[in-house]
Parts: sequence; C-alpha cells; structure tokens
Amino acid sequence: MEWLISILIVLPAFYLAASRSSYLLDYVFFVVALNRGIRRLVDYYINEAFNPLSTISLTPLVVSALLLLPVLGRFNQLSPKTRKIAALITLALVHGLAVGVLNSGIGAVYSMGEWMAGFGAFLFAATAPVSSATADRWLKSSGYAALLVALYGWYQYLTIPPWDAFWVTEVKFVGYLGQLRPTEMSVFSTMHERGPCASFLAWAAIPMILHPRWRILGGWLTILLLFSVVLLTLSRSMLIIVALVALLQPALSKGRGLGRVLFFAALLSIGANYGLEHMPGAERIQQRFETVKDIQNDGSYQGRLEILTTGIPWVLKHPLGLGLGSSGFGAGRIGGGAKEGWCDSGYIEVFSQFGWIGGLAFFAAMAQIWNELTRRIRQGGKDAFLFTGRAVLLGCLVFLYVGNVFGGFSLFWVFLGISLNRLTKPVVKSRQVVPAVIPSMPWDMPRTALG
Repeated sequence: MEWLISILIVLPAFYLAASRSSYLLDYVFFVVALNRGIRRLVDYYINEAFNPLSTISLTPLVVSALLLLPVLGRFNQLSPKTRKIAALITLALVHGLAVGVLNSGIGAVYSMGEWMAGFGAFLFAATAPVSSATADRWLKSSGYAALLVALYGWYQYLTIPPWDAFWVTEVKFVGYLGQLRPTEMSVFSTMHERGPCASFLAWAAIPMILHPRWRILGGWLTILLLFSVVLLTLSRSMLIIVALVALLQPALSKGRGLGRVLFFAALLSIGANYGLEHMPGAERIQQRFETVKDIQNDGSYQGRLEILTTGIPWVLKHPLGLGLGSSGFGAGRIGGGAKEGWCDSGYIEVFSQFGWIGGLAFFAAMAQIWNELTRRIRQGGKDAFLFTGRAVLLGCLVFLYVGNVFGGFSLFWVFLGISLNRLTKPVVKSRQVVPAVIPSMPWDMPRTALG
C-alpha cells in the first residue's frame, strides 16, 4: 500500500514533467508540504506500525528530481552569468558526492538528492520561459500549500490527532515536542519536524509581506494566520529571519516597500499585545519567546556559538571534508546518523560536506548571485524579484548560522531562480546616433538657387 500511494503521488509529477508544464513546480510545493502527514496516516491506519524507511517520505525527492528533466532541454536559456553560478554549485556538489561516496556510501546519494531538490528548483525557475503571471503563481502556490499546513497546524495543536501522537511516541519525541495533550505540544503540522514546519510557513509568508502581487486569499489575515502557527512551533529563529529580510528589503531598495514593512510590524505588535494572551497555551509560548530578550544566556544560542568556534578549527584540518551523507537526510536514511555532522551550524556543515574546494565554490556562487542581481538593477531593472531577491539571499546567508537551509527544497531557491531568469533582465535601449547637421555653403546649393 505504501508503494501504491507513493506511485499515485509521483505519477502526476511524471505527467507534468513529460508535458513540460510549468505547473510541475506548483505540484512540488504541495507534495513537500503534505507528504509526511500522508505517511503518518498510512502508518497509523494501514501499517499499524511505524516504518522509518517509508517510501512515501521519498516522494518529495522524486518529484523535485523531475524538475531537472525540463531543465536539460533548455539549459541554454541561462544567461552567461547564471551559467557560471550553476557551474560553481555543480562543482561543490560533485566534490561532495565523490568524497561522500568514499566515506558514507549510499548515504551520499540520498544527500545528493536532497541538495538537488533545491538546486533543481533553482535551475527550473531560472530556465523556464515564463511570464510574470506564471512566476507570481508559483509563489502563490507556495502560499496556498502553507495555508493548508497552517490550518492543520491549529487542528493538531488543539486536538493532538491519534496518528500524530503515535508518530511522536514512536520516534521518541515526547518531551522534546512537549506533552501529548492539547495546547501542550509544539506544532509540526504535516511536516516532519517543527523547525521545517516553521521554515516552510515563514518563507511562504515573506513574499506576501514584501509585495501585494504575491499575496493569496485573505491577504494580511492569512499572513497573520501563518505566523500564529510559526509561534505554535516555538521556533524563534524563523521570526528573526523574517524580521531581518523585511528590514533588508527597503534598506537595499532605497526605501521601497517601507510602508508595507511598517504596517506588518504594527500588525505583529497588535497581535503580540492583544492576541497572544488569548491564545490557548499562551503562557508556555510566552516563556519560550521571552528568552530572545536575553540571547547571550540562551542555551540554543550558546550551543550554536560553540559549534561554530569548535567547527572552524576542524574545517581547517580537513580540507576534503567528509562529503555528502555525513549529516542531514543521507546520514539519517542509512541509519548511522551524522558521523561528524554540524547540522546546527550551516556554515560548518557546508564546509564539512564540500571541503575547502566545494565550500569556497558554493559561497562564490552566492556572491555571483548578488553581483548579477545588483548589475541588473543598475542597468535599470525594475522587477520586484530583483530587489527582493537580494534581501532573500542575505537572509539565507544569515540563517546559515542556525542551520543549513540550502540543503533541501525551499521557496527561496525558487525565488532566486526567478530573480536570475531572463524575465527580469532589463531592456537596454540602444542609443540612436543622430548625424550632425552641417550648414550648406553657397557652392553646395543648386545652380538655380545661385541664379
């Protein structure tokens, strides 16, 4: 039954890929959002046992991999600058895979699939011959998928469905996620953990905050709904990243969108002062987020700082790194866990997976993305993707302190891909050379005029 359901999930993606449909990317958002929830229902009602190697959990990797099929036929649609960016990221992945196969075996292949899910989405969005309406639709599809996650998140928080309680017990997350009682458990909704749930919701909300063209049904009310569930996940880092990206947008764009950011800040302030105290389990939520005020003494902050300080000397002593499969999905899939993974510090994890060569190539690619977006803006580019793309890129690089956000499918990969698409290239008007007018002299005039 697991295989049958997995096939039913994947088949529409095969059809969309074969027909070169732009709706393939829309479909991927919903598979990424809902597959783990489907898996838990199958484990509870059909298997009546937890299967840690369920094929349903692999469906996001499969449908994301299908994004590469259309890319192969339109790679020439990339601009020369974007081809260079793709080459640098490919160098990092190839190096990580080669070292990872030697160290982790099949786990490296799984991790490669996880990375390619994000990188494939980037290439798909960058090469697609699409209109602004299609690009906007992709972001709205992410928003609607996040809306489903948020609505189920509240249902989960208030009821604790038996299939979710079964999964929490089987993976031994009781305590870590709280207690299996309504309003006493951190929300993970249809995702596989509370952190990825918060990340999916926050990245879907960021474009809605920054520009009205990317908002879905409900507008600002939907944005507040998404953020209410981010609060229920008790994930503080995503709130910080959203605030950072929202502030970077007007700062990098000469004040563009400042009014929307201020309006969003006012909504959050009203929600925090009047809405939070009426939320079920408000005291537990407030205690969690009050620790941000004393970040220097926060255990999570200090732990990540320690990983960073101990990880830098380790990276300097291991120029080849450990390769893909040493941490993340690949390590978990083969059952051994991370050998020396640094999953709580994205900067260290990038170098531990890619080594010096791959790590430097990866960050060189990020610098090239920044340079290309800046170049298009200076050439007169006015598309909102260009201005917001730089804020999104910086936000992701800051988020690397918390974890490796790049190592999987995420909306920001799609956003950066659209930002580098030929769609956003400014139209450079060619200068017309006007010949100089030389006054005629008497001897240049017709004979009849000379008399």
